[in-house]
Amino acid sequence: MKCYDFELSFKLPGVNADGEQYLDALYEAGCDDAMIGVGRKGYISADFSRESTSLDSAVESAILEVQKAIPGARLISAGPDLVGVSDIAAILECSRQNIRQHLSDANAPIPTYQGKRDMWHFGEVLIWLRDAKGVQTAPELLEVAAHAMQFNAAQEIEKAKHVAMLV
Repeated sequence: MKCYDFELSFKLPGVNADGEQYLDALYEAGCDDAMIGVGRKGYISADFSRESTSLDSAVESAILEVQKAIPGARLISAGPDLVGVSDIAAILECSRQNIRQHLSDANAPIPTYQGKRDMWHFGEVLIWLRDAKGVQTAPELLEVAAHAMQFNAAQEIEKAKHVAMLV
């Protein structure tokens, strides 16, 4: 069995639902391998560290457990996907300066979002660090990042289709 570390964010049912009311139910439903975040009313995030035979199995079981504990919860994003320098450094357990130095290379991936805090797709950064810089990471980390990027991209495509229909 492999250990997969991933994040799932959900929209809670109801208007301004408080995520704290679901903490016990999440634990009882099997989410005892997750750190739950309830910072924003109406939403809940779970950082899982789940052992499973496959990533798909790990993610699917986590989603089912959350939806069992919170009927009507809707999955809205997966991660890690969009990350900043600090996020990358924390996940790879190195310094921000080290990551900044790597990403200042002319051949580094272009940020997906440029602003006060540049953001990259984590999967792109991991592949580039591996191929261009020889940085080795656990294969599960890249698998999770690619899965999260695919899921989030599909979500964005659906939103874009909806907006285009309304124009």
